[in-house]
Order: sequence, then structure tokens, then C-alpha cells
Amino acid sequence: MLQGLKTRWSALSGNTRGVLLVIAAMACWSVLDACNKQLMRQGLLPKQVLFLQSSVVLAMLAPLLVWTRGRLVATRQPLFHLVRGVIIVISAFCAAWAVAHLPLAEASAYLMTGSLFMLPLGVWLLNERAHWSRWLGMAIGFSGVLVILRPGAEAFQPAALVALLGALMEAMLGVVLKKYSQGEHPIAVLTWSQLACWLSFGLMTGFVLPPVAQVFWPLLPLIALSASGIYLAYFYAYRAGDASAVEAGGFSLLLFSPAIGRLFFDETPALVFWGGAALLVCGIAVVIAEPRTRNVAPAAS
Repeated sequence: MLQGLKTRWSALSGNTRGVLLVIAAMACWSVLDACNKQLMRQGLLPKQVLFLQSSVVLAMLAPLLVWTRGRLVATRQPLFHLVRGVIIVISAFCAAWAVAHLPLAEASAYLMTGSLFMLPLGVWLLNERAHWSRWLGMAIGFSGVLVILRPGAEAFQPAALVALLGALMEAMLGVVLKKYSQGEHPIAVLTWSQLACWLSFGLMTGFVLPPVAQVFWPLLPLIALSASGIYLAYFYAYRAGDASAVEAGGFSLLLFSPAIGRLFFDETPALVFWGGAALLVCGIAVVIAEPRTRNVAPAAS
């Protein structure tokens, strides 16, 4: 059975595999946002939550790094990790700030505009050739975002602008990962990214872990696993397909977040939200259905 699933997975196009992996990353992201929002509702600041998050991820990775004697994190591209670390610190702080100040579904809507930034960035910086159906899928997805956000005077609030900056940084992360991660082990990418967050947010908090009520201790392993799942799923998604195509799966966060927001925070999106979400699903479907480019084999001489 496992072999059959592997064969079916391999038979999918690279972009389709990438989109599905990004959808898995979004499921992890929605869980992580919910855990972080729960902690921030108890009085923790975003910088404290992010220091705690990076601490538990590194604690989870420590036995693996010791067992492999650090071989997994060895790198020949320190500049790649430095640049990515700076971008990820900005992105993580913007995302946490948005989640702290906006309903979960609305914060996700702003943050997922990173998928829209990725298409022109992929064409411009990664020399990707976008099939017309990819542009169409992104246009449909963007229309869904507009339906949800209902642009106007209320859209231009500080938390929304911070979230949009975070979305841009997420798109830049994708470009850097796609362009410079060749030869890097996924655990190395995860570890150095979390170390950058640990140092940055540790300096902001004096390297003091925030107090967490005992009732919320079960959230800590969930935070570690979901944060790691985001990074690893994205890593393999960008290896599988074009960055500008696989990012369409990011719109799926707007399906996971409302459900979690309603279940744990009693946040009920307006009816218009679901109309926009339907357009987002259609946009993802169009991108996934992008026809493969057929490579014509040269005639034998």
C-alpha cells in the first residue's frame, strides 16, 4: 500500500506535489497561529512567544543534532542562512503581531497575500516561466482575497500593514530558499532559521523564557511540531516545483484558520468570507491543473 501511494505521489507533476505540500504547511501554520494566539491571550508579548517557539523547536532538534554530531547542520553557505535568518525574523514578528491584533481568519487573509507576491518575484528573480493558467489561478485567488478583505478605509489599519509586510517577507523567503538551498539538508535550514529567531528574540526578551501556565504546557510540543512542519513542507515544496506555482497552496490557510478560530476563539467570519474562500479554492484548483510542458525527445540519429 505504501509503495502504491509513493508511486501515485511520484506520478503527480512537480507543481502539484508542491501545492499539496504547501497546503500541508498551511495546516501546520494554522495550528501554530492558534497556539501562539492562545499564549498571547494569556498576556505574553509576540516577542516572548517567538522566543519560546524557537526554544522548544531547538530543544526538540537537540537530540538529533547530538546523535549526528552536528553533521546535519554543516553548511557551505553561511551567507544563505544569514540572509534567510534576517528575513525570517522580520516575517515571524509581523505574523505574530498580526495574529495578536486581528481575528485569526483576517490575519491569515493578509498574510496569504505572500502567495500573490511570489508569482511576479518568481518570474523576475528566479527566471520561472509562468503558464497563462497560473496567472489566471492567481487572479482568481486574488479576487477571493479582495472579497474577504473588502478594501477600503478600514483595511488600512496598522496591524494589516504589518501583516502585509510579513507577507512580502514570506515571499522573499521563498525566493531565497528556491535559489540558494541546493545542497543544504532540510534539518540544517530548519535549525539555522530557528537559531536566528532564538538569538534575535532572545536579545529582545533578555533570554528569559516567559511563564506558561501548566494548563498550556501541552501546547509546547504542538508548537515545536507545527513550526517544524511548516519549514520542512516548504523546503520540499520548493524542491518539487516552481515557487510561483506552489505558493497557490498558501491560500488554503484561509480555510483552516476560520475553522480553528471558530472552534477555539469563538470567531465567526462573515458570510462574505466564505464567498472569497470559494474563489481561493478555485484559484488553487486552476494552478494545480496547469498542463505539463511536454519535453519532446530528439529523434535518434
